[in-house]
Amino acid sequence: MATAHAGPLCRFYAQSPEQARLLVFGIEAWRRELSSSLVGRLPKALDWREDPDQPAHTFQLGDAGFMALQLFAFYCERSEFELPDTVPALLELDREFRSALAAKFANSRYGHLLACSVWLPLDFHITMRAPLPDGENAEIGSLEVLHDQLRWLNQRTFQADESEIATWRTLPAKAGGELIKAAQRGFAGLSQAVALGRAGGFPVVVREV
Repeated sequence: MATAHAGPLCRFYAQSPEQARLLVFGIEAWRRELSSSLVGRLPKALDWREDPDQPAHTFQLGDAGFMALQLFAFYCERSEFELPDTVPALLELDREFRSALAAKFANSRYGHLLACSVWLPLDFHITMRAPLPDGENAEIGSLEVLHDQLRWLNQRTFQADESEIATWRTLPAKAGGELIKAAQRGFAGLSQAVALGRAGGFPVVVREV
């Protein structure tokens, strides 16, 4: 199951506000270290409220909704290839996707959607591989750029308004299932998370388990 989380990272990693309070210092230290390592590459230092009293919103993307959304976006800018009918068990099983992954989708207009699973509330155009506060490595991108890329994807493909997108939240999204429906499920949930992340100035993280 893939889930999209929007909120302070102390709440993402904790099960309660009490546990989150214990994590604030470490996450703020991680953020300072990440900012320091990127001096000159970001427009300003990373900063958001690591407030344990703020909620962390979670949206279900279905078992394969995020994978399907990434694969859909990947093929939609490659008219020379035929869009797959179904979602693979792993994205790396798709030969064309696997080939572009090695270059972190550098030439794609959807690079932050395709390469990343964590997006921070700042407008920057690079993506970077870095350890997260729990030590797990992840590709990190910009929440503002992700918002733009989701908007562009909708304009060029679905052309759906908010009321139609809301109906996609319960669509099936399983590996082996229909790609477009699963991609729509992923789009609906991730778009919700991005909207709340931008409104509150918080990171968005996709977790796949």
